[in-house]
Amino acid sequence: MRMSSFVVLMLGGALALGGLAWGGHAWSVAHVRRWSGRQDLGYVNCNHCHLSIETMPWAKRRPHHPAPAGLAVSPDGKKVYIALDDVNEVLEADVISRQVSRKLKLLGAPFGLAMDCKGERLYVTCRDGDRVVAVDTKEFKEVESIEVGAAPVAIAFCTTKAGDRLVVANSISDNISVLTVAPFKELARPLAGREPYSVAVAQDGLVAFVASRLAVPETYLTVPDSELTLLDPARGRILLRKPFESAHLAEGTATVPGRPWSLTPLVKVRNLVPITQVANGWVMSSGLAVSDHQGNIVQMPLDEAQDYFADPSAIAVDAVGQRAYVGSGGSDTVSVVDLDRLADWLAKADADTKREAIEDLSLSAEYVVARIPTGRNPRHLALSPDGRTLFIAERLDDAVLVVDTATLKPAGRIVLGDGGRSDPIRRGERVFTRAAHTFQRQFSCRSCHPDGHVDGLSYDFDGDGIGDNLLDNRSLQGVANTAPFKWNGKNPSLEIQCGPRFARVLMRTEPIPAAELKDLTVFLNSLPPPRWERKRHQPLTPLQERGRKLFFATVTSEGKPIPRERQCHTCHRPPLFTNRLPSAIGTRGPRDTTDMFDTPHLLGVAQTAPYLHDGRAKSLEELWTTYQTNDLHGVSSYMNKHQLNELVEYLKTL
Repeated sequence: MRMSSFVVLMLGGALALGGLAWGGHAWSVAHVRRWSGRQDLGYVNCNHCHLSIETMPWAKRRPHHPAPAGLAVSPDGKKVYIALDDVNEVLEADVISRQVSRKLKLLGAPFGLAMDCKGERLYVTCRDGDRVVAVDTKEFKEVESIEVGAAPVAIAFCTTKAGDRLVVANSISDNISVLTVAPFKELARPLAGREPYSVAVAQDGLVAFVASRLAVPETYLTVPDSELTLLDPARGRILLRKPFESAHLAEGTATVPGRPWSLTPLVKVRNLVPITQVANGWVMSSGLAVSDHQGNIVQMPLDEAQDYFADPSAIAVDAVGQRAYVGSGGSDTVSVVDLDRLADWLAKADADTKREAIEDLSLSAEYVVARIPTGRNPRHLALSPDGRTLFIAERLDDAVLVVDTATLKPAGRIVLGDGGRSDPIRRGERVFTRAAHTFQRQFSCRSCHPDGHVDGLSYDFDGDGIGDNLLDNRSLQGVANTAPFKWNGKNPSLEIQCGPRFARVLMRTEPIPAAELKDLTVFLNSLPPPRWERKRHQPLTPLQERGRKLFFATVTSEGKPIPRERQCHTCHRPPLFTNRLPSAIGTRGPRDTTDMFDTPHLLGVAQTAPYLHDGRAKSLEELWTTYQTNDLHGVSSYMNKHQLNELVEYLKTL
């Protein structure tokens, strides 16, 4: 073949391929414009709509690790019991040898532990199984089980004048199960705050304290409060509801023998302060709430002026009420609090001084007498009955640290696994929970996204203008393949979202190193939507099925066609229920600089309140009753209240 003919052939082939590519692009754009009713769309690809659940990173098998959760010590101090929610086991370990002696398989993610006074029964909350299991410690086997609320996490045993009781915090259903022990049944299930997460009962059994993890602002522009619920465990009746003002992540509670106190570690959050104030320590700090039986609460700082101890989630108090130990999961530290010194300060302080105490970081030196370094992510604590031994669940090291409380030095470890060093998901979780990359270790990723979820708050990110463009915190569960990120869709990947953007806007330090950032994104992509496995196999009720038909409706009840761009499933297209495109739905606020907002996925939407880009809608119902504008957010004006309820019930199944 002559060279000129070869060149002509190659040019013709290139032009033909270019024409095919251009034609394919033009067809895909026309197809999406026609399907969505959006003539403004430019570049799109097949992955905006056509995805398979089976290809999601979170739908694939992953390694499981013996990560310790709840701890309980036998009354004689010889045995420590360890819940391993990720591998569905409860262990019994010998305190002297620090070796695991027995294992019990318990399905449903065993998480919280409580033991009766004689050490004959160990009670276990199964978080994913929505049940409490009674374990005979002599035979080390399950003997009874009872269904409680959704996602029980914490449990406490107590003796009352009416008999023995168990108080259980049900985190997803936002309520408390009060159980009788003999017979093993539910006595009451009163409501609590949002995500009740920790329980403690006074020594006399008269009052139980239940702290809720998430705050609930009155509106998205007001200070958020989480709840301390006081109840009578004998009758299962609520006594008081008191706010932890401007605080959340209350994940541990303990009562103090000899004092009318409960102690609750928490995060003092100032979400409406511009994020510029990270450098001044004014966005998040760690505190310890001191609550009496009348519901009077004083918040005391745990941090120091130049060093913070992020995500305090665990607490244990000795049997004589002299010391409290507080585990900070973000800083790998246990703080030792002298309760006599704390009581002296409280006795001398006037009301104004107590009210402002949490803002004075110099105060912690008055009562924090030591800091104990630990392994990764200390999330749960337990003390031996004599107070001489402290057990610390090093969750992301797969170990329990044993500390001599006389010297505050490690006495050994109960090693459960290798910490998952070869697992990038586990390595990424360590990055996610560690505060080392933020200014003065003030917070971690988990501080705003507990369990990769939401904290239910709106934030003022100064990069969008101080006081402008308030943004609701979005869930990271099920986030894989839903790019772009941020409400305005500016960040095309998790690497950019969590790397340079996170460093500039939030960390106020150098970006996360590249290798750790890669592990972090692997971890985030592995997070499944809430209870995904359970929901995918659960059939719809007749009410939910009617709601599904409304979601996919193309005509109103009267037969009038719904414009393509205002049909629910156009923007929220299965299987992720997003088309990954920005839309204008009439929700622009007075301080917003755009009316185009990224379309969020709807997997697990029932647990992600509040809603809209700035969090102004407190419930799914408000989306179409209070904040619907001229049917721009899907045509819903034809629905009556029953149909709207059906639509909402369907959305809760996603």
